[in-house]
Amino acid sequence: MATTLERVNGLEDTNGQPPDKPARPRLTVGGLAARAGVVVALTALALWYVFSTKQFRSDNLAAGIILAIGALSLNVLVGYAGQISLGHQAFIGIGAFVSAYMISQQHQPFLIGLLAGALIGLAQAVILGLVALRVRGLYFALVTLAWGFVGENAIFRIRSLTGGGAGQQAPRPGGFTTDRGYLLVCVIVLVVILLVDWRLVATKAGRALQALRESPQVASSYGVNVRAYTLLAFAIAGTYAGIAGALFASRRTNVVAVDFTFADIALPYLIVTVVGGLRRRGGIVLFALLFVLGREYLPDLAKSLDIKFVIDNAGFIIQTFAGALAILTLIFQPEGLGTFTAPIGRWLKGQPFRLSHEAEGREALSVRP
Repeated sequence: MATTLERVNGLEDTNGQPPDKPARPRLTVGGLAARAGVVVALTALALWYVFSTKQFRSDNLAAGIILAIGALSLNVLVGYAGQISLGHQAFIGIGAFVSAYMISQQHQPFLIGLLAGALIGLAQAVILGLVALRVRGLYFALVTLAWGFVGENAIFRIRSLTGGGAGQQAPRPGGFTTDRGYLLVCVIVLVVILLVDWRLVATKAGRALQALRESPQVASSYGVNVRAYTLLAFAIAGTYAGIAGALFASRRTNVVAVDFTFADIALPYLIVTVVGGLRRRGGIVLFALLFVLGREYLPDLAKSLDIKFVIDNAGFIIQTFAGALAILTLIFQPEGLGTFTAPIGRWLKGQPFRLSHEAEGREALSVRP
């Protein structure tokens, strides 16, 4: 049966010629002012929230940002490369313990610990990426699940690395030891990762990853090096996860093995990625913050309503609600929460405000029989 290949998102068409790109409309002074006003207003709102609430709320926001970075790691694997990871507790946990070990035992500065976490995350991911070259789909998901349990039941029991039951100390960087100060560190790291991820998708490598997700065989026929780009996706995802682990460690200041389980790390991170929206960075970050803040504010709401069951089980209720929301998202809104944030993001980048965008979210290769 003949197969017709279509190129989208800036790739060549079936005649080998690049498609015509519509001219981007020029922004007027009023348009620039409106966009600048929205950015300033959102920034002012965020600053007001941080400085008008107690310190521990800043710590909650930092936890949400770290969760967002870990979910962005999964987004690279699931959203761009089409691989499912169920063992992110190992990626995050090993990154956290290595960073803590470098800071507390080797007496290195925070940045060295952050770099060490990123490198160990990259190394783990590349090793699993080599496995992914041989198995895909459910079989690879089982491999990652097994790796997660290896981390929980073997690697996290190495006392010289983890400190055993007492855990491993992970001091915060000098000058940023307060919750508000450390929140600033997390925000800066998140902004850098978002910029890197945004530029990645806009490059040839990003389009190749999207083609790889659609069909490795078809992508290979168009000259995409399947092995190299698969390993690239895993390397990027592992680096993000290692960074998230390093930030996690210094946020807690004392990291212990019980922090990194499937239920506490792998499952929530995957839910945030799915509900936030695959390939939708804004939606992922927004839902990560809502997930963490909802878990913290729900007990307060329950206390005001005098609902003892909710007060005692707030964490479980939020996780149950998030799981149900993930199922409903997959059924009724596969693009996730990012569907609602994407028009705002496009508008801020200078495009007209539209609730839908035909080209966005499509795969780089569309295969029709």
